[in-house]
Amino acid sequence: MCDYTQVHYKCSHLRYTVRAWCTKYQETQKRCQPNVVAVEYRLNENCGITTTTSLPKHQLI
Repeated sequence: MCDYTQVHYKCSHLRYTVRAWCTKYQETQKRCQPNVVAVEYRLNENCGITTTTSLPKHQLI
């Protein structure tokens, strides 16, 4: 299994970033089940998916 870090953001989104690819992935380029080995909190930053500029004006209340 590939090792991942689970990252929590201020916007409440989660992301999983790879820490190390396993040998199976390196040989086949096919992802296997993730193995979360660490949790990181980035509560002072948004994930980058949501921005206020991408919301319609009526949702910026």
